[in-house]
Amino acid sequence: MQVRSIGVFYGSTTGNTEEAADEITRVLCKGSDANVRAISVSGTDPSKLFEFDALVLGCPTWDDGNLQCGWERFLQRMGELQMAGKPVAFFGSGDSLCYPETFQDAQGILAAEFRRRGARLIGSWPTEGYTFNASRGVENGRFFGLALDTDDAWSLTRSRIATWSTQLLSELACLP
Repeated sequence: MQVRSIGVFYGSTTGNTEEAADEITRVLCKGSDANVRAISVSGTDPSKLFEFDALVLGCPTWDDGNLQCGWERFLQRMGELQMAGKPVAFFGSGDSLCYPETFQDAQGILAAEFRRRGARLIGSWPTEGYTFNASRGVENGRFFGLALDTDDAWSLTRSRIATWSTQLLSELACLP
């Protein structure tokens, strides 16, 4: 599949996920010829998802395993929109030290929602190197996407983004 455009949609309350979205956008732009744009879900019409060949969705896990409020409102506005095989990757920010029972739960919530709508989930990420007890964001021993621990492992963020973005571009290049 030739990917000409990638939409990096994010929700951010403290700015950590927005900062990660900007860095992911920068790295994806540098590594491909695709038009890559970062877009906040706050106030964005869900039909904008269809303007891109592939999607990268970022959401922090809020409180005890909830979606960030911008994503909650965005999903409500989606109605019954279907994704019909559209490649979708996820990234999330969280705090594994304070919330070890719900670390990266938002990824799992979004992944379930987009899978239900027919999206093709890509970009899974290993759980090795993380300390947490439970997560809805893990399936078959891997996170649905890039897990960023913005409170306890911020120093690893740039290298994780670089590695995951390269992985993501490889996966997109191999899609039929």
